[in-house]
Amino acid sequence: MPTRSLRISVPTPYDLGVVLRGHGWAGLAPHELDEENLRSALDLSAVCGRGPVVDLEVGQRTPSDALRVRVSARRPLSREQLAHVRRALVRSLAVELELQEFWTRCDAVSRLAWVRRQGAGRLMCSPTLFEDLLKLLMTTNCAWSNTKAMVRRTVEGLGRRAPSGRRAFPSAKVCAREDESFWRDEVRVGYRAGHCRALAEGFASGGLEARLDPSLPTVELRRRLLALPGFGPYAVGQALRLLGHFDDLALDSWVRKRAAELHGLKPGDDRGIAARYAEFGRHAGLALWMDVTGPVGVGASE
Repeated sequence: MPTRSLRISVPTPYDLGVVLRGHGWAGLAPHELDEENLRSALDLSAVCGRGPVVDLEVGQRTPSDALRVRVSARRPLSREQLAHVRRALVRSLAVELELQEFWTRCDAVSRLAWVRRQGAGRLMCSPTLFEDLLKLLMTTNCAWSNTKAMVRRTVEGLGRRAPSGRRAFPSAKVCAREDESFWRDEVRVGYRAGHCRALAEGFASGGLEARLDPSLPTVELRRRLLALPGFGPYAVGQALRLLGHFDDLALDSWVRKRAAELHGLKPGDDRGIAARYAEFGRHAGLALWMDVTGPVGVGASE
């Protein structure tokens, strides 16, 4: 089985463990996380329209060292295919996200002084926007265990196998071939069945990818995301965060409760929460997320 090694340079500070544990994406299929490495599978047809499924193993010796990537395929990969793998990982692991302005603001708040030290604020996302949004649909109005199960069933039902046997997340075109009954009966997404199908069709046609351009102003991007079936304020706020727009607070019941406890506010005081983070400007939602999740222990730099 041909295996290639890649090195991806990272900025300083950059701690892979902090990125992977910044929120829950590393715990969703097709990923597997241990103390040192991320193992996954990537379907190149999902990121560039055609290509094989590869196994990935990503690690980092010490914080701010280059990422070490092992790519395994059934046949030797072309230079172009390896470049697509590299770009997918750079996106997924937020390697190019610039956070100096955010860290400077955190430096002025004693309870957030740890953020710069850990290089925190980079959140793992998916190789494609479609995968991120479909997974976000599966986080709404349910427990995290249900989210994990729905994502797992999607990968098991539609994902192509890598050489190891691990299945990759399917492309939008593959997902769009399935009717609502598949999403309702096989993936068991409940009321989300029509939303999943509509999202897949929108991305398979190419229309949604173009409309959801991350370079758009936040106000316009939020408006377009809210127009997607099944996307309310919470899911839209999370989607904006994964697209690099951090001014939305993305409040759900858990975040509201944690923020109220932290700041001594009454439950449900959204205006009070917004006021506490106004000083962070376009990074208000990211500062809130740092507050409610706290420092990352495993793999974090001191």
